[in-house]
Amino acid sequence: MGDICAADAVRDWITVLGGRPAQARSFAASPVLAVGRFHFDVLNDEVEAPRLPLHYVSVSLAGPLRIEARLEGEKVKARVARGQAMIMAAGRANAWRWDRPTEEAHIFLRPDFLADIADDLGGGEAMLLDRLPFSDTRLSDTIVALADEIASGTAVLPLFFDMAAAALGRRLLRHCDGGKDVRGGNAFLTGRQLRRVLALADERLGEAIGLADLADAAGMSRFQFIRAFKSAVGVSPYRWLVAMRVERAKELLARTRAPIIEVATSLGFESQSHFGQVFQAHVGKTPTEWRRSVS
Repeated sequence: MGDICAADAVRDWITVLGGRPAQARSFAASPVLAVGRFHFDVLNDEVEAPRLPLHYVSVSLAGPLRIEARLEGEKVKARVARGQAMIMAAGRANAWRWDRPTEEAHIFLRPDFLADIADDLGGGEAMLLDRLPFSDTRLSDTIVALADEIASGTAVLPLFFDMAAAALGRRLLRHCDGGKDVRGGNAFLTGRQLRRVLALADERLGEAIGLADLADAAGMSRFQFIRAFKSAVGVSPYRWLVAMRVERAKELLARTRAPIIEVATSLGFESQSHFGQVFQAHVGKTPTEWRRSVS
């Protein structure tokens, strides 16, 4: 199922259960991951929702509340406290009811992406288990932080979604059948591999670059590449790519008279305001202030 269809399936599922956006920007999706934050009214009568093609994980931002769920016909009753999480594996028949209004942060992850992580890290099959509810502070904090990032209005690069999906997937392996903390072995980038990655990023700096693009340039799997790149460079591929774009922006601002919006769009920033936020966070000055200081 393509990413557009998967995102539509998520929206339909939320709508059937009476969800509405918690903030002005409450939902975003990539080919592997969707992130959202929604309000739900009390649901006194059981509502049957569509099957989802993605793994679903939620974190309660309200509570406590009592829920009743039917997953593949099996009824579950639980009390969910604020900060607790719930998991429903992809493809499940599901019906729900709960006793009070609530707000939740959600992620939806492609099953084949999780399976790729498990395979790459030597963890066997990734058979995610339904869990209602449970506590995993690291997982919950990561999901809430992602939802907050989406809500901030800052444009999110495809590489950000890929990195987030990889981090979430590794954590979710703990909640698979026979799950364990799979760490994977050491991975290293040779000088030649690193030069190929740098060349690709330099050539396509203004385009949407995903984790698979960088990993392919290095001749590695996505998850080997994450470990190897951070070991070699000291930061994640996402932070490195953003910093590389800021450095290129500094060059263009200093050497040309191109309008700031042209500099922003040429380097893949969604808008001038997004560019300004990122630039100031890295440089400590707005693009206009920095250009004046070096002119």
